[in-house]
Amino acid sequence: MSFSRKLSSVVATVLLAGLSLSACGGSDGSDGDKADSTSGGGGSKTTLTQANFAKVIGDSQVDAKSTHIDMTIGAGGQSFKAQGDAEFGTSAADTSVAMTMDLGSIKADMRLVDQVFYMNMGAMSDNKFLKIDLKDKNNAFAQQYGQIMDQMDPSKQMEQFKEAMKSFEKKGEPQKLDGVEAQPYVVTVDTSKIKSLMELPEASKAQVPDTIVYTMFIGPDNLPRRMEFDLAGSTSTIDYSKWGDSVDIKAPSAGEISDKDLSQLGAPSAG
Repeated sequence: MSFSRKLSSVVATVLLAGLSLSACGGSDGSDGDKADSTSGGGGSKTTLTQANFAKVIGDSQVDAKSTHIDMTIGAGGQSFKAQGDAEFGTSAADTSVAMTMDLGSIKADMRLVDQVFYMNMGAMSDNKFLKIDLKDKNNAFAQQYGQIMDQMDPSKQMEQFKEAMKSFEKKGEPQKLDGVEAQPYVVTVDTSKIKSLMELPEASKAQVPDTIVYTMFIGPDNLPRRMEFDLAGSTSTIDYSKWGDSVDIKAPSAGEISDKDLSQLGAPSAG
């Protein structure tokens, strides 16, 4: 298939929607977010509520430090696979991600290291990585892809989800995922209160409904094992495993990086 601008817009929107909840959390010391018992990735179970959900899950991810991710992304009536590893820090600057995505005719390799986004689009990018410095405020592509970066900043996400969460419900029986019993929770968010989604270009923002309903499967260690949500008429699933395992995420070598940019190669924008 060809990677049209419309399809790339949908995929980017789905990625943002998925990262929005998986990256939420972070510690700000707010009394309103205190849990009923000790939280974190050390194995203690907290009673999750709408008030503490984002903080407890986010803190647990930061404590665990890393995870493996398998994604099935529904977009534009098609389904795409992605997998990779993420290493969490207390801020977006400390977060690293390495993912590969099967987009049919394109096999993409994406890395986020030290706030620089690298993307290898195969033949489209001459089998080299395009480099986008997300700190460069004069780069239009950096501004677009920077929205994805914002979704990985735990401190920003906690504040957004405290405001955006409309409803929260423990629902159904636990399922065995990643070797643990994971309890499903249904979380509904008001997308108008998620800044990064509202700042998407119009073509992408048109794909975003007023609310998104996520089903999160949370293990006894307060770590997510699966997340499901519907967007743009398709279902997306993100599975998390190998929490706390050692990962080695590195930027491409100088010889692997293209001296061209996205506009020269005609690669897809984030919106």
